[in-house]
Amino acid sequence: MSVVVHTRPQPRAPGELGERSSRLLIVDDHAAVRAGLRQLLHDQDDFEVVEAVSSGEEALAVAGREPVDVAVVDYQLGGRNGLWVSRKLKRLPDAPAVVVYSAYADGVLTAAAVVAEADAVVSKGGLGSELSDAIRSVFAGRKLLPSMPSWMGDALRRRLGHEEQAIFGMMLAGIEPGEIAETLGLSEWGLESQLWTMLRRLDTSPGQLHRDQLDKRDGA
Repeated sequence: MSVVVHTRPQPRAPGELGERSSRLLIVDDHAAVRAGLRQLLHDQDDFEVVEAVSSGEEALAVAGREPVDVAVVDYQLGGRNGLWVSRKLKRLPDAPAVVVYSAYADGVLTAAAVVAEADAVVSKGGLGSELSDAIRSVFAGRKLLPSMPSWMGDALRRRLGHEEQAIFGMMLAGIEPGEIAETLGLSEWGLESQLWTMLRRLDTSPGQLHRDQLDKRDGA
């Protein structure tokens, strides 16, 4: 059994899709990977690579000064990880869609990616057509996030407080942060603070979750 992440479509302005290339920002701390992705995406007729950078700070600088439609972000950056980058990019006035790629593109990363407001998670093993398809999907306003087994969702929720669990559930259901804050009577700053705390608690390894589940079963 899986927990499916439902999201509300965020369509672009009428007439925008299909009339121009999507402007892409690549964020990866390995020069060879950056170069490979840049070439791969540059070869697509409907993509325009704005810049390829090595850190989250550089990504924020680029996205803050020129239009970016989709940021393609490595989860395991040398400094701040890709989920930090995603949440920071989503705070910009003209926030891009975010595709996070990782060797562990599974339900564990999905949970943290939801809190980071990432739009898609793809595997590093599928950085060809899978990545291109994900970019086109998020540019069109859709989200692509791996499903989460029910045991994993339960294990992750145990890391959260009561109100955090409510926030997490609403984000999984695709409810926007502004509506969540209004529903729970939180200020924008209060919700933002809780989301950063939740991200730290949910950004964990699959192996640790499996150990947590065994400990619970064994009564540890």
